[in-house]
Amino acid sequence: MPNETASRIPAHVAIIVDGNRRWAKKRGLPVSFGHKAGFDRLEDITRYVIGDCGIPVLSLYVFSTENFARDAREVGYLMDLFANNFKSVTEEMNRKDCRVVFSGRREGLPPKVLNAMDYMTDLTRNNKTGTVNFCLNYGSHAELTDAVRAIAGEVQAGTLNPADIDEHTIESHFYQDLPPVDLMIRTSGEERLSNFLLWQCAYAEFYFTPVLFPDFTNDCFDQALAEYARRDRRMGGNSKK
Repeated sequence: MPNETASRIPAHVAIIVDGNRRWAKKRGLPVSFGHKAGFDRLEDITRYVIGDCGIPVLSLYVFSTENFARDAREVGYLMDLFANNFKSVTEEMNRKDCRVVFSGRREGLPPKVLNAMDYMTDLTRNNKTGTVNFCLNYGSHAELTDAVRAIAGEVQAGTLNPADIDEHTIESHFYQDLPPVDLMIRTSGEERLSNFLLWQCAYAEFYFTPVLFPDFTNDCFDQALAEYARRDRRMGGNSKK
């Protein structure tokens, strides 16, 4: 991690994991090879961000609600990859006293994936040093919809006064209680959020890189941190520089 960024470490970094399929296509390989290479990089970058850089929260967009529209064989391979490989990430995070959580809808996920998710969250539930938030079957529109439904249910039950609803009420009904995103990174050259953490990214700094995710090294992450350290985060107020 560059020295210039040491005094400006974001509390919450989010990464849109993108480019696995293009990485495989460029090499004339099956899509599954790209996803496996991406998962290997996911393990490494998680270890680096949480363990070496000391960033408290890392959110990773690994599978969106819309990704179920892909070829059934590709989706099946990804589900197997999640079920069979997530545990190795979790066991290392557990040794580092980091918590593993999931954001997204459970409906539609196969039992083997749900079982792996439950194992991971249960194993790391009481850890305090950091949090890895895997966004799986996630969509920000779905999260906001689910939050509104839950709030409406409480109003209907008489346990919540509509006049008392504020931003904190809405945030408390999100999938996870996490701080706002400070730095949003997207790999592969695309420059959009793709329905990811829309509320949480209200004041995030965006960093877009053409690097495909399997090639997104620790040095690439350091470059993103260095750029973040140079930004003037006014949050709607006066310049801090």
